[in-house]
Order: sequence, then C-alpha cells, then structure tokens
Amino acid sequence: MIQTTAAVVGAGHAGLAMSRRLTERSIDHVVLERGEVANSWRTQRWPSLRLLTPNWQTRLPGHDYDGDHPDGFMPVAGVVATITRYARLVNAPVCTATTVHTVRATPQGFQIRANDDLLRARVVVLATGACNLPAIPAAACAVPASITTLTPLAYRDPGQLPDGGVLVIGASATGVQLAAEIHRSGRPVTLAASEHVRLPRTYRGRDIFWWLQATGLLAERYDQIDDLTRARHLPSPQLTGTRQATMTDLNTLAAQGVRIVGRLGRVIEALADHLHSFLGSRHR
Repeated sequence: MIQTTAAVVGAGHAGLAMSRRLTERSIDHVVLERGEVANSWRTQRWPSLRLLTPNWQTRLPGHDYDGDHPDGFMPVAGVVATITRYARLVNAPVCTATTVHTVRATPQGFQIRANDDLLRARVVVLATGACNLPAIPAAACAVPASITTLTPLAYRDPGQLPDGGVLVIGASATGVQLAAEIHRSGRPVTLAASEHVRLPRTYRGRDIFWWLQATGLLAERYDQIDDLTRARHLPSPQLTGTRQATMTDLNTLAAQGVRIVGRLGRVIEALADHLHSFLGSRHR
C-alpha cells in the first residue's frame, strides 16, 4: 500500500500545473498517467491542429512562453514538447503507463487502484481533461452501418477518409477547422451548424485574445457571471490558429464552397436511404 497526501490523475498541462503548486507548498504527491506525459495531445489530436490561442498565452505556473513567435499559433507537436519540458522543469513525480481503475472514499480520504497497486491519499485531483470524451448526438444511432462515422479523437487527416462527400456535425472551433481542412482536400463538405459563437481573429490590429485579456473577461470568476449554466454550455468560438491569422466562420467557409445547413435533428429510415446521394458517397 502506497501512502501519499495527494494523488493527481492525469499528466497533461492541468495535472502538471497542480503538481507544481503542490510542490511549492511541500505537499507530497504523485501524478498518475495512463500513457505518457501529454498523452491526449499525443494520441487524440490530429497532426495539423494548431492552438487557437496565440503563443504568448501558452504559459504554466513558473513558466511563460519564451520562443521567437509570441503572436503565432503553436502546432500540436509544439504543445507536446512544451508540456514534456515543463514536466522535467518542475520535476513532477509522474508515474507513466499507470491506469487508474477505481477511486473509493474511505474515512481517511481515498483508496485508489492503479494498475495492480493500491494507493491511499487524503486528496485526489482529477485532471483528466474536458475534451477526451466525444459528444455524439443520439441521431447517430440511426446512421446506416455502411456509412463511415468517426469523431475528432480518431480523425488524423483527410487521407484516411473514403472518397465522397463529408458531413461535419457541429460548427464550433473543432467543426470549422475540420470542415476547412477536409474541403481543401477536394472533398465536398456539408457543415451542420446550430448555436455557435463568432469572434473576429483580430480587432484594431490586435488578436482577439489580447482584447479578452485586456478587458478582464478572461479573469472573470464563475460567481461574477449572471447565467453560469448557459456560460458552461456555450460552444467554443469559431476560431482557428493559422500562420496568416485568418478568419474562419460560416461566412468564410461558405465562400470557400462548404455547404452550410442547420442543426442535425434526427435521421429516419427514409432520410437514411438518401444520405449517400445527399453527400455523394460517404458520410461522416
């Protein structure tokens, strides 16, 4: 039985930031990671992805961006490298290849089963990420098995897709990025959009995130928000991080040739029979 004061589950940027803060307070702890450091960035992000926040915002406790392109947008490989360096910088006590199977409350705190080991900790911090479970609409159950479907966690590049049209469901940050990339590959793309948040990439010569920080919106506390439930359910903004800092929204996608339709409501048998012809050959 391993004893520790705190157990942090997940060695991404959130888990490592928590490790740094615990170390600052001399609190003994372990960081349990099912794969490697920055595992989700390594295995569940497509290679061409770039952060939609500028590089100067890529900062962690005790470490700010110190590269040559503060106004650029970091590719996913750069994110992996940054998080990996940070783990070494803070000397985080990471146990890699360690899968947490159960966490049970006890009178003294928590009992954790990780791989074949048992740990006891007074506190458990869950830092497993907010974007590692796909949100699949219930209508997906009615899509015929002959039509290929996948989520962004499994998407890598347009080359893995069969020939034919592609339907992208959801028009927040991920949806618009994938719609643009797949369209550039030469495939006809239809984008199903419901509620979305549009922001300009730049305003008066500065990136929109400069304005969000300067106006204090990024520092707004949860108890300062009028409708917290709605705020938590708002889609991520229609932004992409590109070398040219270009604008990406429904208007620009439509101008490029992406077909914009409304929210996907349901798929019934009669509609399913026509999906192939509607999209050309294949449906995502």
